[in-house]
Amino acid sequence: MEIAGLTIHADEGLLMLNGVGNRDPKAFPEAPDTLGITRDAHHHIAFGFGVHQCLGQSLARMELQVVYSTLYKRIPTLRRAVGLDRIPFKHDAFIYGVYELPVTW
Repeated sequence: MEIAGLTIHADEGLLMLNGVGNRDPKAFPEAPDTLGITRDAHHHIAFGFGVHQCLGQSLARMELQVVYSTLYKRIPTLRRAVGLDRIPFKHDAFIYGVYELPVTW
């Protein structure tokens, strides 16, 4: 089998790492390695893709819309308490994210 110009032989294996899935410069040319909350992310694979797409993605999206809109209505001055350089990102976990996000209002 050939994938992206690389031949994968029958006795070889592939390792799919979630941490690199949404950092494809072809999908996100503006800055694939940065946290871009406002970027157009229609090509992300957070909920899988194709036949392997998560059945709960619609529920998760709805929950996030409700949570964020409610949070910002109740605390409109909510903002980060520290600069991005002081936010500890998870590089050693199965799911990428932050260990903590200090906020103030």
